[in-house]
Amino acid sequence: MTTAADLRARVGAAFARLDLPSWPDPHPDRSPRDEEYSRLTDPARYRVVHARARVWADVLREAGARAEALPAGEGAADRPFDRGVRLTVPRPGTLALLLLERDVRDPFRPDAEALPVLDVAVARPDVVVETQPDCGCDACDTGSADILGTLDEAVARVVGGPFVALRGDGWGAQWYPDGGSAWSSGEGSAHDQHGARMELCRRLVAGEDVSLPPGAEAFVGAPWFG
Repeated sequence: MTTAADLRARVGAAFARLDLPSWPDPHPDRSPRDEEYSRLTDPARYRVVHARARVWADVLREAGARAEALPAGEGAADRPFDRGVRLTVPRPGTLALLLLERDVRDPFRPDAEALPVLDVAVARPDVVVETQPDCGCDACDTGSADILGTLDEAVARVVGGPFVALRGDGWGAQWYPDGGSAWSSGEGSAHDQHGARMELCRRLVAGEDVSLPPGAEAFVGAPWFG
């Protein structure tokens, strides 16, 4: 049986053969200087997130997934992507995995090098469950191992299943067997609603007939490989 851990090991081995640059966490004590928040020293090094996504796509294809290239420009209006692939397996109840490469340019510095960003989404380009790097400034740099590890975890959670993503007006949540998270941009905090949303996700995975909050969508995925 193919497991998420097996896939991560294959990805790690294949990626190592590419011999791409790596770098340590420049702030192991998490005490960046104030000026680092407005500085992006070397955006090109973040190309590793695009490379990692391509390795994931190759490994999943080898494991039996179907890959479909996506036209550039799709996705949410505020975050169009430049290149993307949609990966699916024929097993019932699974979610499509989308790996979306973005070349993010500074509107105030049009001649500056673009920042490579990778969105991990499910079902549709706008249902993003992870973004790396999540900022890109020097202050928020956590080193290549942490960035790639976070990306790997996001993909493995979808593929390993079960996985749930909830989306509402100004809020969202995701659940997986060993954890979950929630966010909110409106009134009230994500912390206030975390328990209720995690319980809703668990009930969805269990196949219960539940009522979603008004305007909310649920995306529920089974494991890709038995």
